[in-house]
Amino acid sequence: MAGALASPRRRLTAVALLLACPWTVLVITGPNGTAVNGVFPLFVLDANLALSPPVRVIPVWRFFLAGGGIPRNPELWPTSVLTYLVALASAASGHVLGREDPRFTGGALALAGLTGLGVTWAFSHRLVYTSLPAGALAALALAWWYYGPAFRGTLGRDG
Repeated sequence: MAGALASPRRRLTAVALLLACPWTVLVITGPNGTAVNGVFPLFVLDANLALSPPVRVIPVWRFFLAGGGIPRNPELWPTSVLTYLVALASAASGHVLGREDPRFTGGALALAGLTGLGVTWAFSHRLVYTSLPAGALAALALAWWYYGPAFRGTLGRDG
């Protein structure tokens, strides 16, 4: 499997690229038109042509400093961000220091993906929302592709 042979630099690059991928894409249909929101690990991108400005970037820290915390329902978002940052730091230590436990990095990445699916699920019950788990599925795919062989080796299976 090609993922098992990947260098620490390639694994770090793949994990870091998740910063540019929205965990959840929300398409919201309302009276003011359709808005598309991307819930990224470190910010929310809000695009709605009916608003001025039509595109806004809202950093994660603003949700937590607003007094009320995060919006109702996506309570798993902070957990998803935290576990992703742990996976990113672990992958970075593998590249910079040459010390990485792929089971730890892969497990943190898989948890980030699973909790990202929870964020998508939190929005799915709203009638005007269509939620798509883009980054969450990408995190799970990376965990399987790059770090799955380490788990199979632990279980006594090599392939």
